Amino acid sequence: MKKYFIAVVAATLLAACNGKSTKDTPVLVEEETYAIETAAPDAPSLPKLPVVKTKRTKPINMRDSLKVDPKKGAVVKKKYKGTVPAADGPGIVYDLILYYQDANGDGVYELDATYLEANNGNNETFTSTGKRKVKKGIPEDAEAIVYELIPSDGSMIFYFLAEGDSLTMLNQDLQKAPSDLNYTLILEE
Repeated sequence: MKKYFIAVVAATLLAACNGKSTKDTPVLVEEETYAIETAAPDAPSLPKLPVVKTKRTKPINMRDSLKVDPKKGAVVKKKYKGTVPAADGPGIVYDLILYYQDANGDGVYELDATYLEANNGNNETFTSTGKRKVKKGIPEDAEAIVYELIPSDGSMIFYFLAEGDSLTMLNQDLQKAPSDLNYTLILEE
């Protein structure tokens, strides 16, 4: 009789375990509270600008990737340099080289961004390469010339306002930074 009773209990338990659904089982969830900092009303907000975080795997000469049209003349190389503010360091040095044939036409670019004192007090350099497109117009000036730098790796696009011998970094809405901080790169000769 004991063997029969044990067999029935075992079969009942086995059937009960196989029939249970885990979707009705309550789950213990721990809640976390986060404090969100808000900017002071009079503090200017920094523009949402692209960040260069792609390391160069091998030396690339973007000049070689430019589609050259013999009818458009020689390839132009322009180099711009400047230090822009960084959220968590003394700044980011941008070295930008543009290659193109026609000033209002497409081209390619190489951009080295050196984050000053980023890695335990040491500088850290990242590289972005890709295409340069020329666009016209920003919200404040319909005639403005804007360089759109499209990274090959699909990361966030850079926008620069061409102003004589300088380029001013714009945010994704094609606006200048609403602060007095310097986001300008100067043409090197």
